[in-house]
Order: sequence, then C-alpha cells, then structure tokens
Amino acid sequence: MKWLLMFTLLLSGCVQPRVLERQGIITAAGFDKEGKQYKGASVMLSFQTTGSSMSEVIEATDVTSKGVRQDLEAQTSHDLGSGQIRVAVYGKELAEKEGIYPLTDTLQRDANIGSLVYLAVGDPSAVDIIKSKKTEDTPDIGTYLYRLIEKNAKTESVLAATLHEFIAHYYDVGKDPTLPCLTLRDGKPIIQHVALFKGDRYVGRASLDESFYIKLLASGRNVGIKDVPLLVDDISPLIVKKRGKKVNIVLNEIRTKRNITLVQQKPTPRFQASIEIESEILETSTKLKPITKDNVHILERAIEKQMKKEVERVLHKLKSYKTDPIGFGQIYDHSVRKLQLTPKQWDKLYQDTQIDVDVNVSILRTGTID
Repeated sequence: MKWLLMFTLLLSGCVQPRVLERQGIITAAGFDKEGKQYKGASVMLSFQTTGSSMSEVIEATDVTSKGVRQDLEAQTSHDLGSGQIRVAVYGKELAEKEGIYPLTDTLQRDANIGSLVYLAVGDPSAVDIIKSKKTEDTPDIGTYLYRLIEKNAKTESVLAATLHEFIAHYYDVGKDPTLPCLTLRDGKPIIQHVALFKGDRYVGRASLDESFYIKLLASGRNVGIKDVPLLVDDISPLIVKKRGKKVNIVLNEIRTKRNITLVQQKPTPRFQASIEIESEILETSTKLKPITKDNVHILERAIEKQMKKEVERVLHKLKSYKTDPIGFGQIYDHSVRKLQLTPKQWDKLYQDTQIDVDVNVSILRTGTID
C-alpha cells in the first residue's frame, strides 16, 4: 500500500501544473501577406484572479508563419494555447497569390488543434477582421466568427468550411473547396460572399444567391430561404394588378433532393443534374390571387424555369473560374471503371463537360399570400 502511494505521488509530480491566470487562450487567428512578409493577428482570451475574462488582439510580422508565432509569444507573459482556436482567417491577397495549404497544413499538424476549426477568407484583410470589436453579445471576436459561420453553414447558403473538409477537398481529385468570405460592414464582420478555390488558391467569388445553388448541388441538403425573381408574364393569370416586369417570390422551409449522374463519357463528359424542391411561399412582392390546387402549377412552372436558368448561369461561372466545388470530377471518377483520374485530366475534361439541368418544384403551402 505504501509502495502504491509513493508511485501515485511520483506520477502526480510529473504533471506540469497550469495556472489558469497564466494561460492565454487563442480563439481566432488571421494571416495576411504584405510584400514578402506574413502579418498575423491572434485573439487572446485571458482570465483574471477575480474570475472575469479579457479579450486582447496581438499582432506580429515576420517572413515566416512560424516567426509570426514566435513574435506573438514574445509580446505576452501568458502561455499561449492553441487548443481552443475556433476560426482561422486568411487574407484574400494571400489566398489568391500563394494559396493557403501551407498554413492550413501547419494547423492540421498541431496536435492541440481540432479538425473542426472553421476557415474563412478575409476581404481584403484577415487582420482587419480579427481586430473588429463588434461582436454582438459574444465574449470575443473568435466566438462571434465561429457562431456566424456555424449558423450560415447549418441554415443558409454556405457550405461547411472546417479545416478537415478543406484539407479533404484539397486532396480529392475532382472537387474544389469553398470558404465563407468575410468583410466588414460598419466595422462588423459579415459573410458577404463565398470564396471559390482551385486547389488551395482563391480564384473568384460567388454571391450568397449563387452559393445557394452550389450548396444544393454539392451536398443535396436542405437550404434556407430563397428569393426567386419571376417574370410577370410567366404568372400573369395569378396577378391581381400588374406592376413592373418582375415579381419576387420568397421560398421558405426548402427541402431538396438532387441526383447527378454521368450519362455520357465520350467524346466529352455529359451529366444529368436533377433537382427536386419542396417549399412554402413565405412572401411575394406583388399581391396574388388565392393559390389553389388548380392554379398552383402556374407558380411551380415559373419557379422551375427561373431556377433552371440560375443554376445554368452558376455552372457557367464555375467553369469560367475552372473550379469544381460541386464535385462533377468525383462523380466522373467513380462512374468510369478502372479510371484513376488525375487533376490535369479533369481540368481538361471539365472545360468541355456538358451539364443538363432539370428542376422540379412542388409548393406545399402558400403562407401569407392566401
């Protein structure tokens, strides 16, 4: 028994104690490139002996990202811990000119950092995003950014953007990553666009309306609210009084199914993308006649026509940027037997790929317009 007690005491003596007041918990980090130097900023959350917490942003500049980390350490008496980092933001110029894989790889190799850290692009500057003091009711900017991205990834038009998913798509042949693009509005960080990548380099951006269709096609998951502009002529039997050329229909509680199949391999790939949407009408910009089972098809066909047009426009835009966030290359690779598709092969095939789009819309309830 004495031997067991002594052994326990020896083991406990090997554990290095951590005093909470000495810890500086990093909740978010931002990286930019200025000339030949990296500029970094970290949000440090520290705790006082009174039990309260304090958030502080520390900045550093160096020719390497490791040098930035060392400079940050030299600026505080706290022991910086990366285990609670929630968001990493990369400046648009850095992402566009150099790519962000080396920096994300550093995060991935840190055993203290989980793979569910959110990544984002800061436009134009990541450090400016990190330095924002407008955080609503959250204790620090890192927590605010985490909640902002998490909410939009779950309920709106932003694809999931974790470190794990970015690295997976970077290595996957035939699918490119996307990340939320943060900017400042009146000093407050917001998601205004979605950043499109080719490999690990930023190549362009999509609006949140366009990202709605990217998310729908890439994941097939239910998405949030969608405002669909319809031509008055397409729903003229339903309009009480014609005003202007367009009517905006807001869809809510959108439930989707999508199926993408390779229907032709040679001479050029051809895909069939079928989208089924069930939704409710939340709001309209013009008063409509009561929608019944006898006339709802007019509205459904008009929405299908407009959505098909918008999907085709988005697909054309993605091809112009030579990026494939939908994953057509993956589907091609999995559909063709004994094929080991390379990135160069898919880049060449993708430009000539044909994609036929079919949209089927069912309106379940008409909400406020009845």
